[in-house]
Amino acid sequence: MGKGGCLKNDGPVNTKAAITPEDVISTTKQRVSSSSKRLISHELLATKCTVKECWVAYEGNVYDVTHWLSKHPGGMRSIMSAAGRDATSVMKSLHAPRTLDHYMRRVRRVGVLKPKYDFVVDDVINTDDGNKDQSNDCKRRQINALKRAKAIENDFSALNDKLLRDGWFEAKPLYYWAAIIRALGLLATGVYLVLQSQQENGWVNNSYPWMFHAALVGGSILIGLFFQNIAFMGHDAGHGSITGSFHLDVWIGLIIGSALTGIDIGWWKSTHYVHHSATNSIHDDPDIQHLPLLCLEERMAEGDNGSDTGRWSTYHGRLMFLDKIGKVLIPYQHFYFYPVMAVARVNLYIQSIIYVIQTCPFRSQKLSSNTGTTLSQNANTTNPNVNNDGQKHVKEIYDWPRPSKITWLASCASLMVFYFLMYTLLSQLSLASAIACFAVSHMMAGLLHVQIMLSHIAMEYCIDGSGAVGANAAPKDFGEVGYYEWQARSTMDIACSPKMDWFHGGLQFQLEHHLFPRVPRWNLRKLMPLVDEIFQKYDIPVVRMGFYEGNCVMMRHIADIGSKVVKSHKQQ
Repeated sequence: MGKGGCLKNDGPVNTKAAITPEDVISTTKQRVSSSSKRLISHELLATKCTVKECWVAYEGNVYDVTHWLSKHPGGMRSIMSAAGRDATSVMKSLHAPRTLDHYMRRVRRVGVLKPKYDFVVDDVINTDDGNKDQSNDCKRRQINALKRAKAIENDFSALNDKLLRDGWFEAKPLYYWAAIIRALGLLATGVYLVLQSQQENGWVNNSYPWMFHAALVGGSILIGLFFQNIAFMGHDAGHGSITGSFHLDVWIGLIIGSALTGIDIGWWKSTHYVHHSATNSIHDDPDIQHLPLLCLEERMAEGDNGSDTGRWSTYHGRLMFLDKIGKVLIPYQHFYFYPVMAVARVNLYIQSIIYVIQTCPFRSQKLSSNTGTTLSQNANTTNPNVNNDGQKHVKEIYDWPRPSKITWLASCASLMVFYFLMYTLLSQLSLASAIACFAVSHMMAGLLHVQIMLSHIAMEYCIDGSGAVGANAAPKDFGEVGYYEWQARSTMDIACSPKMDWFHGGLQFQLEHHLFPRVPRWNLRKLMPLVDEIFQKYDIPVVRMGFYEGNCVMMRHIADIGSKVVKSHKQQ
């Protein structure tokens, strides 16, 4: 059973008994010996993936993190995307060693994870004709694939240790002075030009008539570039890499993110952390879940288990499916993709306000517990949310985190500051000029959304986790890849001159950022050869292309998916 009620039938997953004899023996031994010495199989671990009982494996040990879900600063969704699995790689990439050392001591250790290749289970290989050679060959290839993934993990772990020793992760706040001056310069110049366009006796209107329009549009473009540039610093604050202090960077994020851009830093972290822990996961990653407006992968329009009831989104806690409107729009999604990106920022404003309301610590919990609610349904009901394979499915709606009252009030105040500043500027303009300024600035800021989407849309997708289930290009066709390999398969870099780093914010190196999210942006370019060395060792392709070429590839991918989805639904 996949988390969120998603039965893992998209890859070669064992459909036999969920608990093996080793698990029963381990349970018996636990009564007479320390539970921390209990051997936990991967199959048993996979069953502990609900808000009622959530286990993860880390560094060979298995931990019960159920009571930590509601306390996790990044929200429970990022944990649940790795629930029931070995989360060592994703935990080490997103957290500083001192953070893990401090908090993992407070989490209950329930046992030791048994090596996966010690018990590879074959579902199909026991053929009726007793072909043992085929069975052994399949099992051997499975074991080799698992050992290969472990070797890749060890190499990246060694690189992580080297980066720690050499100071690559060290926060250097003074490095931001140039970026801050540039961003404030863009804002100040943009506001000045916009206001000058309204002055009857100003130098703009006393010049050529077209200067009025040039000043208004030019100033609005600069304001949009400010939104884009300051977002890069808000991103660093969300990752805690500006000062190195998580709590201090939260307050910096409230200023940079909420007060200056109108995007709540808490909402941003709730989505971005899941995106890192489950990149391009159809069930988990909110950054790719845009149905019925956009369909970025053919399987997203399919229902779980082949039904037409939609895919369950573990982030949004609802089914996302291709409705009648979507079937009409999707074939043309490559035409309206850029217009949607031009106004996408407005949606972030709305999502931030909704998030602040949902996380209000002054109202009572809506859900049945402090973590979430479970919707258990039987297949014999008429509820369309239930898969039709005759089995019981569990869909969970995760609760939103509850910040402290001070932090929540600060979030509200920061957003109010943004809207006050926005109103103060637009109220100085005529109605037509205000609409033009808002539209042009937000269209320009929409470049940021294109830059973000560009790194993932035309890449590979999986069903759950970071390539854990249903990876559509997994080695040996086992439907599974390791965390680090999946980053290369689901993420691409944008190749450009160092002179353009200011425009891309250094985050054009999305692959390096996904592998080591805490490495400051200015180090990502230097990190490329170290990363490439490991990927070349295992013949893992790394995709890098120019901004224009990447956009062309993305448009072809979106058009192709739109065509395939509509054709498949017509055939049904």
